[in-house]
Amino acid sequence: MSRTPGQSSFEVAPSPTTVKRPLLVWVILAFYLFSAAAWFVQSGTRLIGPPSGRLDAQGYAYTAFDYFESAGFVGLKLFAAIMLFRLRRIAVKLFLATLLLNFVATGHDLISKGLPPPGGPVILFSLIIGLGMLVLICLYAWWLERRHVLR
Repeated sequence: MSRTPGQSSFEVAPSPTTVKRPLLVWVILAFYLFSAAAWFVQSGTRLIGPPSGRLDAQGYAYTAFDYFESAGFVGLKLFAAIMLFRLRRIAVKLFLATLLLNFVATGHDLISKGLPPPGGPVILFSLIIGLGMLVLICLYAWWLERRHVLR
């Protein structure tokens, strides 16, 4: 084993192909980890709390489908964030799938529950911000793929 001067025998020299993980990748993973934890707390509180906590903004009870759909979105977003953190190219497709499914689910909710959404302009504004953030994350992941950061 050859050593460079000043390097201990216990240190491993970095590979020339090692890519430094961008800071924004850490931020995206932290965001989705926090979001998943918040979803678990909110869902648990909703399930064990009073029956009024199990109603949506229009007063309809949450169905099993609502819980499974929500869990699916949380799982897909978290998996996409983990793949991005691991610098895998599949993250781009996962985030794009998440974006497409979010547009479909949001559109379905707005059509079935009516416009403006329950909660008024505040909810509409938060939907726009959430979808906008997801679009930006998709563009960032695509940009990382184009720069050959993702493998």
